Amino acid sequence: MRRSLITTAVLGMAAFSANAQNLLSNGSFETPGPGFIVFEDWQHFNNVFADESVEQTPQDGMTSGKMFGFGNGMQNDHGMFQIVDGLTEGEEYTLSGYVLNPSNDQLGSENVIIAQLNFLNSGGAVLETVEVEVIDPDTGPLDQWVLGEVSGIAPTGTTQASVYLLHIQLGDKAGFPNQDGGASFWDNFMLIEGGGTKCNNPVDLNGDGTLNFLDVSLFLQLYGNGC
Repeated sequence: MRRSLITTAVLGMAAFSANAQNLLSNGSFETPGPGFIVFEDWQHFNNVFADESVEQTPQDGMTSGKMFGFGNGMQNDHGMFQIVDGLTEGEEYTLSGYVLNPSNDQLGSENVIIAQLNFLNSGGAVLETVEVEVIDPDTGPLDQWVLGEVSGIAPTGTTQASVYLLHIQLGDKAGFPNQDGGASFWDNFMLIEGGGTKCNNPVDLNGDGTLNFLDVSLFLQLYGNGC
């Protein structure tokens, strides 16, 4: 299995996204799930919560996802994942989305923040994995939504894919005797057929479902703030 790791940079206010179908369902985490499922169409494990514009302003819509580690000295993994059917072998696919590192609960160095795309065959076996470390806790910005993006070509035998959004907290044995903890916020994830768009910002900037002067006003505000 070949793996590819690509680092990201902070992107400012960009042009509107390309007209590409998002193969992920509920990629912006706006629809809550039933019962113990945090978000509809996403499975999750360990510390995954919905933030309804309380702790952080979402990158898109009214809700973002939140993850954080246990801080118990051992490695612990937290994440969301979704299976996507109908992929075509030989086609290029791009996974992209935003993560925020909050200054009031800053990520420690032991945290690894990854968006991962796995190409699967009809039996669910992983044929190839590509992933992106969306935020480096030591060098990444605080309180800014950072876009991570990774692309890969579906190998022979691909019929589906799995998308994993992972917050991994490494433990003492990995050389981090003092876990600093921290939280990560996730929003606006897309899986599209084709190359990267470098932007997930929709024309409806405030996420209210209507295109009007409020979207223009928000764009001018963001532009004035330099983000």
